[in-house]
Amino acid sequence: MASASSNEGAELKLISSIRYKFASVSGDEKKLSDALRSQLVPLLARAGSQHKAVRDAAFQAFISVNNFIKPVGVVLPVAALIDQYKKTNSPMVKQLDLGLIKQGILRLDDLKRRELVPDVLRGISKETSPSSSAGFFNIFLRLLSSIKIPGRGSKEDLAFRESIGLSDSADASYVARWLGKLFLLRQDLALAAGEELEKMLLASPSGLSREDVAFLTNNNPTSWKPGSPMSLSLPECKTKAVNVLATGAFTDEERYIPTICAAGSADSRITSIADDVLKRSSVDLENKRVVQSLYDAHKTFPVAQRIQILRLLSRSAIACSFETEVVEAIKQDFDLVSGGNASVLGLEALRLHKALLAFLSSIARNSIVSANNAPSMRPTLVLILKDYILAQGWPAPESKGSQSQFQEEQRIRGNAYETIGILAAKGCHFEPKAKISLLRWLIQSFMLDPTPNIAIHIESAMSNMMSLFGLTTDTSPETKDLKLMLLEFMAYPEDKCQRSVRHVVTRFANNCLPYHDIHARCLDVLALCTQSQRQDVAEEGRRGLDPWWATKLRPNDDTLVLPDWTKLVHMFFGATEDLPAEEHFVNESYKQQLLLDNVRSSSPTAARYITQILFLTALNENKFEMGWESTLEIRLQNDLETRENVRKYLASADLKGPLTLINAVIDCIPKGDHPDPNPEEWLKCLAEILSFAPPEQIIKPIASRTSSLIPMARWNDPKLRQLASKAFGIMAPWYDEAPALIKQMLQSIKEVPEETASRSGVYQGYLACLGSYYSRATYYNSFHAHNPSEIVQFIYDKFKSALQEGASELEATAMESIAQLWTANLQFPRDKTDLIETLNLLSKLSDRGNEKAIWALGRLAIPSLADGFDSEADPVGMILQKLFALSETKRTEVLFAAGEAIACAIARWDSKAVQLSLDVEPSEAERYKLANKLGKRSSKINATLDKLIGDCKATKPSLLKASGIWLFCIIQYCSDLPEVQSRLRECQDAFMRLLTARDELVQETASRGLALVYEKGDPSLKGDLVRDLVASFTGNKTQLKVDEETELFDAGALPTGEGKYVTSYKDIVSLANEVGDQSLVYKFMSLATNAATWTARSAFGRFGLSNILSDAELDPKIYPKLYRYRFDPNPNVRRSMDDIWKAVVKDQNAVFDKYYDAIMDELLKSTLDGREWRVREASCAAIADLTYGQPFEKYEKYYTDIWRVTLRVLDDQKSSVRAAAEKLCMGLSKTLVTRLQEHNSSASAKAMIAQVLPFLLSDRGVENSVQEVQATSIITILEVVKNGGDALKPFIPTIIIHFLGLLSTLEPGVVNYYYQRVSEESREHLDKQRSSAVTQSPMFECIVNCLRFVDEGVMKELAPQLVSTIRSAIGMQTKVGCSEVLSTLALRHAIILPPYNATFLKTMETQILDRNHETSKAYARASAYLLRSAAPESRDRFISRLLNLYFGAEDPTRRQKIADAVLAIAKISPDVFTDLETSLLPLAYVAKHDTDEYVSEEFEAVWSQHAGGSHTIKRLIGEITELISKGLNSPKWDLQHGAALTMASMITALSSGAGKGGQFADADLERIWPVLEKALSLKTFKGKEKLVVAYPLFVLHGKKFWSTNSALAAQMKKIALREAKRNNDDYRPYAFQALADFAGAREDLDMYAEVVGLVSEYLEPDTEAHKVTELERKTSDAALKASMTCYNRKRMRETPSAVLGDVATTAEGAKKAISLARDTWFTSAAELMNQAVASEATSVDSTAGVVATRWFRLLVAEEEVMLENQRSSRAKALGAYVKAWKKGIFGPVGEQGPLHEEMEQKLKAMAEADRSLDVQKLLNQVAQQLAT
Repeated sequence: MASASSNEGAELKLISSIRYKFASVSGDEKKLSDALRSQLVPLLARAGSQHKAVRDAAFQAFISVNNFIKPVGVVLPVAALIDQYKKTNSPMVKQLDLGLIKQGILRLDDLKRRELVPDVLRGISKETSPSSSAGFFNIFLRLLSSIKIPGRGSKEDLAFRESIGLSDSADASYVARWLGKLFLLRQDLALAAGEELEKMLLASPSGLSREDVAFLTNNNPTSWKPGSPMSLSLPECKTKAVNVLATGAFTDEERYIPTICAAGSADSRITSIADDVLKRSSVDLENKRVVQSLYDAHKTFPVAQRIQILRLLSRSAIACSFETEVVEAIKQDFDLVSGGNASVLGLEALRLHKALLAFLSSIARNSIVSANNAPSMRPTLVLILKDYILAQGWPAPESKGSQSQFQEEQRIRGNAYETIGILAAKGCHFEPKAKISLLRWLIQSFMLDPTPNIAIHIESAMSNMMSLFGLTTDTSPETKDLKLMLLEFMAYPEDKCQRSVRHVVTRFANNCLPYHDIHARCLDVLALCTQSQRQDVAEEGRRGLDPWWATKLRPNDDTLVLPDWTKLVHMFFGATEDLPAEEHFVNESYKQQLLLDNVRSSSPTAARYITQILFLTALNENKFEMGWESTLEIRLQNDLETRENVRKYLASADLKGPLTLINAVIDCIPKGDHPDPNPEEWLKCLAEILSFAPPEQIIKPIASRTSSLIPMARWNDPKLRQLASKAFGIMAPWYDEAPALIKQMLQSIKEVPEETASRSGVYQGYLACLGSYYSRATYYNSFHAHNPSEIVQFIYDKFKSALQEGASELEATAMESIAQLWTANLQFPRDKTDLIETLNLLSKLSDRGNEKAIWALGRLAIPSLADGFDSEADPVGMILQKLFALSETKRTEVLFAAGEAIACAIARWDSKAVQLSLDVEPSEAERYKLANKLGKRSSKINATLDKLIGDCKATKPSLLKASGIWLFCIIQYCSDLPEVQSRLRECQDAFMRLLTARDELVQETASRGLALVYEKGDPSLKGDLVRDLVASFTGNKTQLKVDEETELFDAGALPTGEGKYVTSYKDIVSLANEVGDQSLVYKFMSLATNAATWTARSAFGRFGLSNILSDAELDPKIYPKLYRYRFDPNPNVRRSMDDIWKAVVKDQNAVFDKYYDAIMDELLKSTLDGREWRVREASCAAIADLTYGQPFEKYEKYYTDIWRVTLRVLDDQKSSVRAAAEKLCMGLSKTLVTRLQEHNSSASAKAMIAQVLPFLLSDRGVENSVQEVQATSIITILEVVKNGGDALKPFIPTIIIHFLGLLSTLEPGVVNYYYQRVSEESREHLDKQRSSAVTQSPMFECIVNCLRFVDEGVMKELAPQLVSTIRSAIGMQTKVGCSEVLSTLALRHAIILPPYNATFLKTMETQILDRNHETSKAYARASAYLLRSAAPESRDRFISRLLNLYFGAEDPTRRQKIADAVLAIAKISPDVFTDLETSLLPLAYVAKHDTDEYVSEEFEAVWSQHAGGSHTIKRLIGEITELISKGLNSPKWDLQHGAALTMASMITALSSGAGKGGQFADADLERIWPVLEKALSLKTFKGKEKLVVAYPLFVLHGKKFWSTNSALAAQMKKIALREAKRNNDDYRPYAFQALADFAGAREDLDMYAEVVGLVSEYLEPDTEAHKVTELERKTSDAALKASMTCYNRKRMRETPSAVLGDVATTAEGAKKAISLARDTWFTSAAELMNQAVASEATSVDSTAGVVATRWFRLLVAEEEVMLENQRSSRAKALGAYVKAWKKGIFGPVGEQGPLHEEMEQKLKAMAEADRSLDVQKLLNQVAQQLAT
């Protein structure tokens, strides 16, 4: 107990002692500060004592100390207080320490405060007490402004974490977290308290709690109140905080969330830095912990920060997996901006909407729907977006805010629609009803939204939703609902909506319903046939009906299920009850609504589609290719097996479907003489179905409808009449009333003996019906018990009559009718005469190319009577003769028609041509009868084959063409006959000869013929054919057998110049003889042979010939050649070879694997060695195809060779070869770039780069002299660099150096031409443009991309090459590029640059002096960037070099370069400039007075940016004086003059800072005087007047300098007089003024007499007043002023009247000067009188009264010629004079009565005479003063 008591006493005694000590020194701030340094901490420590009395005493002492330390001069031991705060555990001590620390910090300078920061931050996170930690963090905030921010990436920045005291990650995290909350603190929150704060925190999310605000305000709302004592500035504190946060003191993870807080600030100073930190951040956004922290922050942060977080989350793929957080975040944000309780409005809400939509788009793209049935967030997000759109107004949005804001909301609304579609597209967990409901809403939105741009987004959303439905099943409820909805919208009236939805509906039907769904196909038909048909709707309808398109929509389906054509029939043409039960869900009213108005227009399309599906079903087709419709039509027309299969299908099918369809077609055909719409489609469907319908089952039941076809046969359209007559002919034989109809038709024809225009359709229609009826009746053997011979003869007569009259339409009808009868063996000419007449009529038309007549000629040979009337007559021979005579025709169609006719004539019913023309199925009996009576004519077949095979050897082109086509037709239609089979080998030989024909059609015919021969031949024949083809293909030359008349060239191909052409071999020989050059024969023959070779190649693949080769065993050598031929420039060759390749190569991958090397070797060889351009071109294209899509390893060993040959042929003489090579280059480049984009660090990518870059960078690439090669190489390298990544590192130095050189060499020559011929000013302008173009060029972009991957290894190799390039570069563009490279390295790679900085800066010392202005400026900028990371010694060396260059400059140009360099440092690296300001600021000050205007302006900008005024000059006076001296010692006049002007400016600035009576420092005077003296000794120059005027200022402020040194004083006087005596008229006025000021400053000298003597010459100039020049007037003015101001000031104070007398004497002798300088005279007089008044003289000279009179008369002299301002100045001078007179300066006033009276009178007279009221007022005031 005693011990405790003694301790307490000791502590109390210590407190008392300390308190007394403080009190004793409280009056002396310095002593008090010292006492506090040692005693304050022990005193405060007692506040934590265990004894209450001690604590109370310590607290009382603290109160006293607080009173003592109020003066701001008292310095507190802040560091010790901080140390005590951290070590003590006493809350009281901590609290007292905090209060004193807060006060003490304010009294420290920045350096000392900066030193405290590590002490404050070290262990700051360990503080547990909320109140204490808040106060201590507040201390840190107060020190924040003193922290010096290091340069980013510098050594200081890397060590900043340690130096600032944040080496403990817990401390760094703590500080970063609270700095982040500081960014969230708003000014209103900082000033609020209590309930007001609570309301503000609840009103909108702030990211802060009440406790956070209390912490940041230190529980004091005035902590951040502007203007309050000791308050902080919140904006400035945040700005400094974000700069600290961006340094190396924090890791990216520690500052990530705080930086986001800063990025949401409204202060651009903060956001710019925060955005940059976020961009550079290495935080992994795919880390779940990071993403979770972002979602947690998003829950509480304000809107601006939420926007930042949403943007970051949009870049994270894993963020999509946080489904709960995503939904919660989206709901929260939409709640903030929507509804009645929205707290975020206006532009901020708009920005949040944009960020939300971007985030949702990212979710939609990246989120993966789970495979199980777990609930997905997508439906929820869709509903949220839907509610957002509805809240804006639906279907039309409500306009809110400004027009621009509304437009932005519209764009966001469109994105919302589109995002809904994307979200829904992958949302597998949508309920069926929800899907239908969402789709219905989107369709309604599309229909009703008035904004076209939004409609585009809605349509996109609906397109995305198609994948949501997929291909539904027929029986699912979803399918039924979808069908109902689609049908509903298809029927929606277009006039009730903004836009039609039929296109959308049709797309959904096509994509979401199976192809066999009849309702979907119904929608397609309606899309094609709607009244207001749009092209896109119709096109979608066509696609929906197209089975080939359906296979493309369903690529995974092996087979396509066709719709049931019977159901389609019932859907369109039957009743609902005809449909199966499962199809009855479609309401009848829908069907009526949909179909009633459109049935007439839609039924033709429906009928055509049903007919096609019927045929496809009959043929069991389930695989389709493009053009299936034409293929089907051709098969139905030309394939007997196909036709038979269709007939069998219809015979076995349910009769209800076909009968309903036929009846519906007949019912729907428009009636009347002028049908509308055109019924052709109806009739075609009817005719096609009837052609294949079984007579007994189908035709007979509908025969009763025959009469309804009669009106159709009367129509004027020939096509319609033909179709109607065909249908009539098929149906009528089964109609019981047919005879009556026939009789009626005959009667109608007979009533019109000659065709008339009014009844043309009736006449022709009935005639066609008769022919059609009797021919079909013959086949059916159903004539209804009457003999047709009479009517047949009647038709024949009408036929002849029509041909004789020449009516074209009637001719066609008559020939059609009679030919049908001839085919049925019902008619033949009666005798030879009649036959010849008929032949002549038909041949006449045939010769004119009438195909119908040719067809009829062939049918004329069919009847049995055509076998001969007698032994001499040969009707068939006559007919064939007429047909063979058509060989001269040039129309191919005519030749094919003749070929068919020949086949009919020689084979009759055994010919397929006849069998294919039948549109009914003859009865068995009739078929047997016709086959026996109308079979083949063997002799005619053999004779015809002999002729045609022989003619295939002819040389006449027309005969060759006709023979080939006719032989082809014989084989096509008669190949099954033994007569033809036996001669197939001969036909093969004939076709082989035709392969070399020049006519492409002949080649095609021969190719088809060979294919037919191969197909019909036996194995031996097939083998021979294959061998012949392979030999022809692989042979190098094609044999060409000629005789004299062989036509080798087309007419006109080779003109001789005399109107003649070389065509045959005979012509060649003749031409050679004429010219005398027999070698022409060989040359032309070689040309013809070459042509024959290539035309033979082009025929190989035609019409199935390639299939022949596919069956043969081929020599592997064929693959390389065949592969190349696939890319031949000739399209025919290319097409043929491609066919052969596809046929021969069954497994392309296997062939490539086996023969890849052989093919590539052949192509590379032929690319270079190919003698023909077509070979080189084909090889390039083949290589491109061979490498595309192949793994690089496969062609790695050829890669360099491929580039080599490709670039080689880029210079080919043939343009198409160059184009092919360019395309190959592009392909190679694209392949390489794609590989790099996918994985640029893969082994294959590195291997490709390793091979191609050295080659492209060699003299065969970018340095190639061929422009095309060079351009291609550059483009390839650009793409490689853009995507190369780390794989580029080994090549970066080479690429950069090469491309730096190319910057100059690739400049267009015209630019250089223009540059050499323009003025210097224009060159400078052009240089700026060229310099700007360098950095914007793709090549420099490539260089920049390379620089991204520079590391220490690359830098080690790049640096010496770059230095060498800089030194050797010649072109301006290369130099500018080099400077930009250095700048980029300094900015991006400052960490790895220091080892090379010294070398680069040393190089820059010479480069900144480049002759080109733009180049030198560019290098100056680069130097400024390099100085940022340079070592101090490198910096000093560079700056010293700049100084030496400036003062050693030979001309102003070099000084301009230095000015650019210094200005660049000042602007680009201000921190460096600050560090070097002791060297650079003096230079800037000296150089801103340079005599060169450019130099002066540049350094003026430097000085203005970094100097603070006269105090900077005073601080740097030693350095400036040293540089002035250096300039004065320079041999260059410009530098001497600039130095002198600097001295003048410096003295003037120092004088201004010193004040009127101030004196310069002794040391400064000592420095300045020698330099000033030397400057004044210079000869006069322009501007020296500034120096001489400043000289008296130096004397005035340096009194203590010269007053103690008589020699120096004398020297100064000597200099002043010397300068006044200088013989320079311009300089003299300033020298006089300076002399007067000097005399005034030197009170120890009375220089009045000397000065007046010196200037007296100019006081009375000899020149008359009106002849005085301005310079003389100025000199007189200066002389007068000097004479009136050079008096001794001390004498003036002692005997003013004497001084005034001397001046008056001088003035009386200077009347001319006074008249020239009245302003100076009166102003100086007033000043002189005022000086006299201010004197304290008591004694007066005896002559003072006389002096007074003299002065008054001097002042009032020359009244008449003065200006108003001069009179005003005189009045003021008189006022000063009167004041001096009244004071007694001129003696007692009472003794000067006469003068007083004279003055009164004179003043009164002057006032009365003056015109100016102002002057009068002044004079009256003088008079009043005189009177008082």
